[in-house]
Amino acid sequence: MAAGIWALVPFKGATGAKRRLGDVLNESERESLVLAMMRDVLATLTRCRTLGGILLVSRDRMAFELAEEFGIDVFEDSATDLSGAVVQSGDYARDSRAASGTLFVPGDVPLIRPEDVDAVLDGHQHVTLVPDANDIGTNAAASSPPNAFEYLFDGKSFKPHIASARRAGIEPRIVRRTAWGLDVDTVDELTAVAAQAVGTRTGAFLEASGIPARLATNS
Repeated sequence: MAAGIWALVPFKGATGAKRRLGDVLNESERESLVLAMMRDVLATLTRCRTLGGILLVSRDRMAFELAEEFGIDVFEDSATDLSGAVVQSGDYARDSRAASGTLFVPGDVPLIRPEDVDAVLDGHQHVTLVPDANDIGTNAAASSPPNAFEYLFDGKSFKPHIASARRAGIEPRIVRRTAWGLDVDTVDELTAVAAQAVGTRTGAFLEASGIPARLATNS
């Protein structure tokens, strides 16, 4: 079982997020969706005994409300992109929290459960990568020690991250799980999540808003 690994959860804020869903969700709905998904992710992580702690990586004011709600910490990064934010927060976790490793977790994988996190950390040694459902993006990345390889997040980072780990002399371990694979950036992905989100904050929001019926009408 991995020990001393801190989850890093970047959060740019909900305002103006998920613009690719603009054809089916208005701005207020997109903001509510982002916050529901983030709460699902944080709720899962706080139930994971395999984690040493959780850092919400953000400069957004809402991050502090979320951190208080879930009893976690905020790291205010100064990075200009996701890779930089993960590096900065990884350095902080190592230097200030004595983290032996880090686990990057995006805020839009609302279906993950503690057993999905355990599947990543059980057997983890140096670098473990979790792709999206299409093996294009990286939906989780464990690194021991923190920043053991170069992060290259750009929406198509899974294969580049494999190459990056190998350049660092590490053969990455690959874990594929359905819940990790379903992030929400497109209408098709939202439809897939809506069909499986029973019992989650995300599912409750979608049902209350009538969004699944709207998606079915537009399909």
